[in-house]
Amino acid sequence: MTVSGGESARKVLVRLLESADRNATATRTLTVAAGSPQDPSPASRRAWRERLEGAERAGAVALARGAGNRRDVIERVRLVDADLLARDLGITRAGTRAAAAVAAAREVAAGRDGLDQAIEDAGAKWAKGVDWYRLPPEPDLVRNVFAAAAGLLDVAFGTHFRTASVQTAGSTKFLERHGGAVCAILRGALALPDDTGPDEIWETLGLVRFGHPVCLRAPVRFADAAGIPVSGRAVPWSAVNPDLVAGCAADGDEPEFIMTVENWTSFNGQCREVGRGAVIYTHGFPPPPVRMLVGRMATLWPHTPIYHWGDVDAGGLLIADSIREAAGRPVRLHLMTVALAERHGTKRRPLSRVAGIASRDDDFGELARYLSGDSCRTFEQEMLRPVDPLEAGQ
Repeated sequence: MTVSGGESARKVLVRLLESADRNATATRTLTVAAGSPQDPSPASRRAWRERLEGAERAGAVALARGAGNRRDVIERVRLVDADLLARDLGITRAGTRAAAAVAAAREVAAGRDGLDQAIEDAGAKWAKGVDWYRLPPEPDLVRNVFAAAAGLLDVAFGTHFRTASVQTAGSTKFLERHGGAVCAILRGALALPDDTGPDEIWETLGLVRFGHPVCLRAPVRFADAAGIPVSGRAVPWSAVNPDLVAGCAADGDEPEFIMTVENWTSFNGQCREVGRGAVIYTHGFPPPPVRMLVGRMATLWPHTPIYHWGDVDAGGLLIADSIREAAGRPVRLHLMTVALAERHGTKRRPLSRVAGIASRDDDFGELARYLSGDSCRTFEQEMLRPVDPLEAGQ
């Protein structure tokens, strides 16, 4: 469809205003090429010229014309007053829209640790007329996105992903639709690396998206609804329907240790490279079936030591703490020490989420005090090879 001359001229003026918003501190005079209307008819060209000259009469722009036999040709449009141009176009400037969006974010995020930086980052983008992680500066939407991010920090571990979406935003699909912006906020709030993906963030918060099979290698057995036995002794590991976990029973000698492992690569390595011990994959933050299995094994073998191996960061320590709660008795951290963090880690700002664990007089407390300090370092567990915890010199 051919664009009318008046609409072509408006697009030129809008482009100039957008340039002004993107370059608010520019010292040079901003100009754009005037171009020409798509429709070459005399009526269209007349409407195009009248629209540009109207903006000039309003004091918003100055029109640069050609020389010689082109002195009647409008070649460029120079900005004179961006506020007058915005008024002429009937457009609210980006800075004003950004201020309203920032105010909406602060309404729901006030006092929440770690959210201020996201608001500042978003405001800087919006002030230039650019969306932030596909989030436009629409106050109602911004308010809902920041409220959802703040609410997720209070959602109970093990909550289903869509249930959490309803609880924090009133819609089962909200987190899927606006997950990019919500995760950008949460990366800062949780002090996670910039390349942490959405799935890792949901796992860190303990949100359950799908009913993953429970993966393990242990001397236990299960039975399905038809009574068909399912073994946990397969090599290198077994996958069990989470619905069967409640019926877990011992199947053989007591293992030398029980180990839960946060990440998939490390779980596979532990099962394939260390021949003894019961090993359970936590799927990141352990969903209810995994926590149930840990509790069941802790009851079956009350004197067997339990270890957890995960990332040395806030999420990894909170996952370990969830395993400790599920076991109902002490759990030892495996390859999760201050010395290893200093040797392999990357410098991070203090991870305040683990401050509540710092008062404990055990390895959890020692690591929490380190991670909540000014000079902490973090690393992912895949950096280390699997080690038998009964032989480890950490």
